[in-house]
Amino acid sequence: MSQCSTKRYNVHFLEDDLIIYITGNKYQTYNLDTKEIKTYDGMDTDGIGSIAVHKSRRYFAVAEKGAFPNIYIRQNPGYKVYRICRKGTEQSYAHIEFSPSGDKLVSLGGRPDYTLTVWDWRKERVILKCRAFGAEVFKCSFSPFSDDVLFTGGSGHIRFWKMA
Repeated sequence: MSQCSTKRYNVHFLEDDLIIYITGNKYQTYNLDTKEIKTYDGMDTDGIGSIAVHKSRRYFAVAEKGAFPNIYIRQNPGYKVYRICRKGTEQSYAHIEFSPSGDKLVSLGGRPDYTLTVWDWRKERVILKCRAFGAEVFKCSFSPFSDDVLFTGGSGHIRFWKMA
């Protein structure tokens, strides 16, 4: 099992015995063997919107909330900031996810803009940026078979995207 998530609950395995999840305006790790919990603050002003773990588990992304929040790519272990993806949304990130190859990261902005952004996260560069939908959007994901096919899902819709 690599992850389980819903709109309100987002848990990922950072290591075989270590999970990472959002709790309020912070994120925590929980060691399944030792039962140890560690709490970490976000770097921007208004909390954490979403977390994603790279398939190698060498990196994880923390998408923040606040005015023009950032996505901080951190190294594992040590949690040192490795890359910063900037200007992907106006107020908060609703969801982020790495592509199956691990080369791309997709982010979904929350209200008011619902911006879908695909990143070359290693180069801190935007590949694609557009408005996802006019109504509330909850999730964006890559196809498990291709880094060029995405879908978004939200209030009354599912939409499929093919990157040119």
